[in-house]
Amino acid sequence: MGEVIYLHKRRPEFHKILDDDNSTLSDQDIRRLENIRDNIEELLHMVAGLRRDPKAVALASARFGIMRMSQLYGRAYVMEFTKRCVENMELADQLRSD
Repeated sequence: MGEVIYLHKRRPEFHKILDDDNSTLSDQDIRRLENIRDNIEELLHMVAGLRRDPKAVALASARFGIMRMSQLYGRAYVMEFTKRCVENMELADQLRSD
């Protein structure tokens, strides 16, 4: 994890689901956000290994994220964000198998 896959560059037909406008983010902002993401993923992998319960860690972290995002952005945004996360994971898996 942690590698950014630009699906719209590898598969132009996926462009329609990649409609985030991140043009306001500087390169430094993007690196900072990627670093935060990568550090949190590493921490969650470590806790999942220590606890020997990756499902419980996944559920707990998802619950925290969904609840916090709902407070910050509202239900509709969280539902769409979650849907797109799953779609991106499926597309990445598809690209790996091609």
